[in-house]
Amino acid sequence: MKIFTLVLVLFFLLIACTHTNEDSEQDQPTLYSQPSFLAIPMDTISVLSPDQQSALDALNTLQVSTDEKNRLYSTFAGIVQPAYPPDTMLTISQSELLAAMKVFVSMYCKNLPVEERNKLAATAVLAQTEYRVLVCTDKSAHAGYEHGIPMTGTWVLPGVLGRRDVIIVW
Repeated sequence: MKIFTLVLVLFFLLIACTHTNEDSEQDQPTLYSQPSFLAIPMDTISVLSPDQQSALDALNTLQVSTDEKNRLYSTFAGIVQPAYPPDTMLTISQSELLAAMKVFVSMYCKNLPVEERNKLAATAVLAQTEYRVLVCTDKSAHAGYEHGIPMTGTWVLPGVLGRRDVIIVW
């Protein structure tokens, strides 16, 4: 009888140990899976031009110069951001981002002199000619696009130069 019980226990242990996690992973929601819009080709990472390096330096300076913490910050490229999922995905030009950055620095970098704010904003947008913007608004707030991109909620600029995500919290 002891041998039969021992064989039965070993049999169930063997089955339990060889059971894959595929079934349990399929039953659970994938909270941390990377959305397809975050796909960043790794071959885009290359040596930076002087303008691109200046843009990243300007973003760094703005990051530590906002009047309130975490109004503008950078993270590793392609990670799932807390503001996800986005409400809208847009592509904007360098000049459109410059207009938004000027508004941002005038609102949230009041401790900097006006000339320095404008110079940092102008330099920060030089990294790319176009930017993807993931707009994550408060679901209860109505954000119309009649007058351009709403400067509310959170903007995520994913994969800037294939190196970082830039987050702007309006």
